[in-house]
Amino acid sequence: MRAGSRQRSRPADGRAPGRVAVGFTRRAKGVRGEVLVEPLTWDPDRFDGLRSVRLERDGHPDVDLQVEVCRPGPGGVLVKFAGIDSPEEVREGITGGYLTVPGDQVAPPPEGRYFVFDVIGCRVRDDRGRSLGEVTEVLEMPASDVFAVRLDDGGEVLLPAVRDFVTRIDVDRRRIDVRGVEELLQPGG
Repeated sequence: MRAGSRQRSRPADGRAPGRVAVGFTRRAKGVRGEVLVEPLTWDPDRFDGLRSVRLERDGHPDVDLQVEVCRPGPGGVLVKFAGIDSPEEVREGITGGYLTVPGDQVAPPPEGRYFVFDVIGCRVRDDRGRSLGEVTEVLEMPASDVFAVRLDDGGEVLLPAVRDFVTRIDVDRRRIDVRGVEELLQPGG
């Protein structure tokens, strides 16, 4: 029950993202201008056939890039972009950014997995049908994702996204059903 594929921007209706991050540029690799990309997708073949992406980096204008070559690399995918021909150009121009594609180019997630942008904004209800609050953030932790829920009473709770607590996620209805969270809702819980 993991969320994944970070959304970079969202239209006003809050549902479908404008662009979705499929990778994060880590560092230059080799002498020909390749960059090691950390995939942010469940599908390891996602980069096969990828021809263009947008690079989004904080504090820099977005840049559209054309992919020349993608191949498996150590701890990720090695990508060569047109016009980026040296490690210096990689370091100065494209490391530390998200590679994004339009939201309509994102394949549906596997069964039991959800996009972060689909989970954020969902209402959380307990097993008695009582509304508890709304998911405001998904924290990616080593053991499981954690939903940050802004409670209707003004507080906040961190809810592990595991089957012990989360019984159903219905992104179409914008609802997450939970059970056994009473202890988490107590002050100091």
